[in-house]
Amino acid sequence: MTLGSDFSFGIRYGALEAAAAVAKADAEEHHHFPYARRLRLGWRHDADGRWTSEGEDERRWEVFCAECGDTDGPAEDQAEPARHLRGPYSSEHRAKHVAKQHFDDN
Repeated sequence: MTLGSDFSFGIRYGALEAAAAVAKADAEEHHHFPYARRLRLGWRHDADGRWTSEGEDERRWEVFCAECGDTDGPAEDQAEPARHLRGPYSSEHRAKHVAKQHFDDN
């Protein structure tokens, strides 16, 4: 047995493991990218017809996920999955936990 052959085999084996890890990551690709933000208040349409908020609640948080159909704007105008995910949540920690859980589940 020579050192060169063992080393060569190790490189080939490592390359196969790396390729398998990349293939697995592609198969488990995430499709939802939620994020926590302060609860937005005072929704209205701007001149271009897009939703804009006039302020934020300093104590409450919400989770936004466009992939769940959230189009921004008031929570009551969103589809049920987005409305349920939005919250509101009583703390930044809780909202971030919900966002992470939603990311992990989707």
